[in-house]
Amino acid sequence: MSLSQARMPAWASQTGFVFACIGAAVGLGNIWKFPYMTGVQGGGAFVVIYLASIFAIAIPIAAAELVIGRRGRSDAQQAVKNIAVESGRSSSYALIGILGVLGSFILLTFYAVIAGWVTAYIARALTGALSGLDASSANALLAGLHAAPGEMIAHQILFLALIGLILIRELSAGLERANLVMIPLLILMLVGIALYGAMAGDVGAALAFLLTPDFSKITPETIQSAVGHGFFSVGVGAAMLMTYGAYLDQQIDLAKAAITIGIADTIIALIAGIGVFAIVFGEGLDPTGGPGLIFTTLPLAFSQMPGGSVLAVFFFTLVFFAALTSGLSLSEVIIRWAENTFHLSRIKATIIMLSLSFAAGLASVFSFNFWSELYLFESGILANKTLFDVKDYLVTALVMPICGLGVVTFASWVAPVELIRAAMGSSQMIFTVWLWSARIIAPAGIGWMLWAGL
Repeated sequence: MSLSQARMPAWASQTGFVFACIGAAVGLGNIWKFPYMTGVQGGGAFVVIYLASIFAIAIPIAAAELVIGRRGRSDAQQAVKNIAVESGRSSSYALIGILGVLGSFILLTFYAVIAGWVTAYIARALTGALSGLDASSANALLAGLHAAPGEMIAHQILFLALIGLILIRELSAGLERANLVMIPLLILMLVGIALYGAMAGDVGAALAFLLTPDFSKITPETIQSAVGHGFFSVGVGAAMLMTYGAYLDQQIDLAKAAITIGIADTIIALIAGIGVFAIVFGEGLDPTGGPGLIFTTLPLAFSQMPGGSVLAVFFFTLVFFAALTSGLSLSEVIIRWAENTFHLSRIKATIIMLSLSFAAGLASVFSFNFWSELYLFESGILANKTLFDVKDYLVTALVMPICGLGVVTFASWVAPVELIRAAMGSSQMIFTVWLWSARIIAPAGIGWMLWAGL
């Protein structure tokens, strides 16, 4: 056993492991991005492709990440290297793990900024600033936040500081305990929002919008967006599940764990969509509000509803919990990597990596004000994109899919089959289904998405 393997902590319970993995998957992707992308991409047609991509692509990759983490028993880079060396393969396969760490770092640099918008809106809801809005003032509220870099930075720091306070503690006392508290609360709050939407909004219209596909609206862009969002939503391709698998010293069925994660993530995204669109349709508002859906359209809806101020606080607290569980996962990846790679203490690794994330995140903040008209590229796929947009595109359309492709190929083709089967702990039938999904279906889907995005 290597030094990096010996130093790895372990989950105190299987429930803690499962909740942490669900927390990694459930985040802004479910409550912020899924509803607005569904609205923009035409509703049910997008949902059908999204669900197919979760089960055909994301879940096989999730299982592969968990297996590599548990067998490699280290940070993402070293875990892949450990398995490669053990299998007589080149240690250069560790680049797959490095790419996942890079993906988590880039994600965190703009994820913390968006999470900061959420805390800013909690403050606005508490002070009554979300009352009496019309369409113009709702848009002006978000524009005003974007035009205030100081406020955005303060909320970014608040979010990262809270992550740091949790992650400097030991695994069971910090990350695991936080998820054991927040995941049940998040689910209860989400169900509460959906029930409120069903009673006070138009749940029939929401269900029809989400579950009635119009296949005439399916375009290559719709497919690419749905598959890409499946990566973002489940959290594969950023080494989160690889890192969490490394803390697992119990023999559980990792294929079933991956399926549980995928199903939980999907159910939460659909419940969020039902709640959001029931409220939106109930108030006669536009479901195609784009990225501003929960920051402009929903506050406008809340301001028009009885008890809307209380509901706004409740909703944005829910979104904050979702953001925090995923933010913890992204941060854990880079902190654990820094600990093992540079032999740092937990406190030093946490401070250094979160500080670097904050500094790089300033480019995301300034993309909405000082640098809002700064475009690095005048042509090609990155033309007319702000720094925020460039980072978003690079990580969700390139880094995460390429890392996911590397992970699933390494686990299913490079590593010895018997080694992976033993580490997965699944029945022969389940393992065989995973193996051929990982060898054929998932790579084909990822390859098509990468090709379509060029």
